[in-house]
Amino acid sequence: GEDADGVITATEFLVRSNLPPEELPESLRTSLGSPKRVVVVGGGDTSMDCVRSARRLGAEEVTLVYRRTEAEMQGRIEERTHAVEEGVRFEYLASPIEVLHDAEGHVSGLRCVRMELGEADDTGRRRPHPVEDSEFDIAAEIVVTAIGYNVDPEWGVAVPSVTRDRWDRLVVDPETMQTNLTGVFAGGDDVNGADLVVTALADSHRAAEAIDRYLRTLLREPMREGPLVGDSSFL
Repeated sequence: GEDADGVITATEFLVRSNLPPEELPESLRTSLGSPKRVVVVGGGDTSMDCVRSARRLGAEEVTLVYRRTEAEMQGRIEERTHAVEEGVRFEYLASPIEVLHDAEGHVSGLRCVRMELGEADDTGRRRPHPVEDSEFDIAAEIVVTAIGYNVDPEWGVAVPSVTRDRWDRLVVDPETMQTNLTGVFAGGDDVNGADLVVTALADSHRAAEAIDRYLRTLLREPMREGPLVGDSSFL
């Protein structure tokens, strides 16, 4: 059922729900309509953006499905708090197993299974396992997938000697955004995990200043005078 009409990715959902059609590629100009029930699958800040956007679209029932408990969620606590205040329902310890659809191929709901936590995995979080005979359905016209936003594995092949943490994120100096390799800098989701665009922008500003200093040191040029990261005139 993943190919059913009404199953979309988080990125597509956010773009289509926040930009006017004339600013979108032709393939994304179809209106989302006025869905009354929306289900979002995920547990990070991107999923919070989706559920809150769904409420602003006028959806009466917005449900977030997450396979672990709130304690294991990696997103910002304040984002979840705002989502609850806006009427979003959270289904913790639940995992999707099938997208339901009608005879015409339109999404009609999401079938899930209850989960329970077992032993910890390599990241230190407890592994979720399905509970036998615990399936249940959530009615929906739109199902948004806000999962799978992870570090690009190709980085490990291209630069295998860069230090990573237990979540496979690149480890950097927080002041310069430089990795353990001289002259190699990183930021954004590859360092923080799934996070907000503004966080990546802040990382890029910090890294740009550090890269400029690094290159000028190599070239024995005087340091450039300019705004510091965080200076509003820089934006």
